[in-house]
Amino acid sequence: AGFGLFFATLNQLLPRDIMIPGMTLLTTCTLAVELLRYRKGFGWMNDAMHFVLGGTLRKQEMEGKFTGSFYYFLGVTLTSYLFPQSCASLGICQLALADPSASFFGRQTRHVYWSRIENGFFGIGRNKGILGFLGGAAFCFPFNYYVLNIAKFGGASVTATAT
Repeated sequence: AGFGLFFATLNQLLPRDIMIPGMTLLTTCTLAVELLRYRKGFGWMNDAMHFVLGGTLRKQEMEGKFTGSFYYFLGVTLTSYLFPQSCASLGICQLALADPSASFFGRQTRHVYWSRIENGFFGIGRNKGILGFLGGAAFCFPFNYYVLNIAKFGGASVTATAT
């Protein structure tokens, strides 16, 4: 969650003409590492990744699948490009909070078999759980309520005041 909030802060503080090229460069470098780490002659890259991230890598990431960092950086880049700055920052914050909390709730409820999506839903969500999704959503609800409650649109507070 810390890295996610860091990138949301960067998105809010840096101008678009610095943020988007910087995130594009980071995403491209991450893609290059992902593509090269299993090529002959680049095994040192995979060894370095295992040394640095070993405890956080999933089994399929160790076996050659892309790590979540590439998808995360791509998501931040596209969000920063496609949406206004404040909306993008809110979305990046939600990802930073919802993803680890959904993972936590999913791991805690993995034994509840009725909630598992074993083969995915049209190829999406393979081996995920509905309860993990609901846990992430429940975690984000108070955050969203608070942020949108204090938001100012057009210079005036959104909340109604009693007269």
